[in-house]
Amino acid sequence: MRRFAWIAAAWAAAAGVLAAGPAAGQPAREHREMIAELGGVYLGPQADYVQRIGERMAEAAGMRQRCVFTVVDSEVVNAFTAPPGCYVYITRGLLGLVNSEAELAAVLGHELGHVASNHAIRQQNTEAMGSLAAALIGAATKSNLAGKVAGRVAKLGALGYSRSQEYEADSLALGYLPAAGYTPEGLTRVLDDLQREGAFTAQETGQSESSVAPWMSTHPLTSDRIRRATALAAKTPTQEGLVLDEASLLKALDGLPYGAGGGAQGYVDGASYVHPQLGIRFDAPRGFRLANESDAVRITGPNGELAEFAGGRATSKQLESYALQVLGAVVRNGRHTVGQPERTRINGLDAVVLPARATSGGRPVDLTVVAYVLTGDEAYSFVAMTPAGEAGLFDPMFDSFRRLSEREAQGGGGRKIAVVEVRPGDTAEAMSQRMAPGGDRLGRFLMLNALDRAEALRPGSRVKLVLEAGR
Repeated sequence: MRRFAWIAAAWAAAAGVLAAGPAAGQPAREHREMIAELGGVYLGPQADYVQRIGERMAEAAGMRQRCVFTVVDSEVVNAFTAPPGCYVYITRGLLGLVNSEAELAAVLGHELGHVASNHAIRQQNTEAMGSLAAALIGAATKSNLAGKVAGRVAKLGALGYSRSQEYEADSLALGYLPAAGYTPEGLTRVLDDLQREGAFTAQETGQSESSVAPWMSTHPLTSDRIRRATALAAKTPTQEGLVLDEASLLKALDGLPYGAGGGAQGYVDGASYVHPQLGIRFDAPRGFRLANESDAVRITGPNGELAEFAGGRATSKQLESYALQVLGAVVRNGRHTVGQPERTRINGLDAVVLPARATSGGRPVDLTVVAYVLTGDEAYSFVAMTPAGEAGLFDPMFDSFRRLSEREAQGGGGRKIAVVEVRPGDTAEAMSQRMAPGGDRLGRFLMLNALDRAEALRPGSRVKLVLEAGR
């Protein structure tokens, strides 16, 4: 979440990158809107690396200098394409997951396979239906929050491909990889990376794998698909000189921001949201998922509970009216009843709790706005929606919002991937303890490096660690 929407200079830089690409004649506005919704463009050195590997794969696919490859500044693990033309997106989260250049090439080659087969164009009827459904849901509930969530779900659905389309893109990628000098094993390895990440995240959050892995919505990863890709890769004629090239990939990833990155947008740390620059933090209930987006932090529960956190302007005297404005932006003109606002203090901050009752999908829901003032007119708010009678589910989160201590604020600059050499005697357990604290450090170390628990580390090899950005 940024304190203000988008900084003009950052947008100008992003627009310059887009305009400079070979597909500059394509509608830049649609591209910028897509990027804005998903987290912005990541402009670090790894973006140039992705463009180089992408162009190498595009040439192998017969699309030389026709495609733009963009790294999205998001911790979400995903890759996708969007028409018109050849726009290929990979998130920073997925980039940090792969372990060889061939795996990255496989991801980009798979997306080029979708482009070559016009799969996204074929999905446009689905997208139109999804947008209509979202509009109907929003109209029925008169809820901006419900409408935005429905629209997001519809957009993901429109980007989703059928099983046969996934098979076709896999088959094409397996042809592109050897033509670009990479072993077909890159595809099977990256599918394994994705499966490991989904299982790890599901264990960390207490949710099912399908509910926490965006790539499962946009690119169904079935065991049948993995078996098929493995069988096809095994049948690919053997060629001399094909590489995985783990060294080049790891060298490129060194220093890549990990997670939500910090800085102007803050970052998600497990079940917590931390913003060192603004000096704030809160904790989501166990089993809930946090998504740090450009305009708000979104919190979703295992049973469809929803909440958003954002910043605004209000003094302590204006808190009641500010809370009413936040509520009004959600319910608009829909039928609802507003409870009595309650002034209180939460962790030393002036706060107002405003309850309301509305209807969503024909069922009663509780809406709760909690607004806080830090200093002057610096205000923040939650708005949460739960089934009627269950508003208390979010109380621990509301009560957790607080200022960071001076030490916390100085020490928090987000996290990064550091690539280090394994020394004789190093074990996975010992190396994982060097990682930034929080969650299952050993499990994260094994997942990021595609290692099994019983697998010994090889001295001289290089592995990824997650460290605090200042280290």
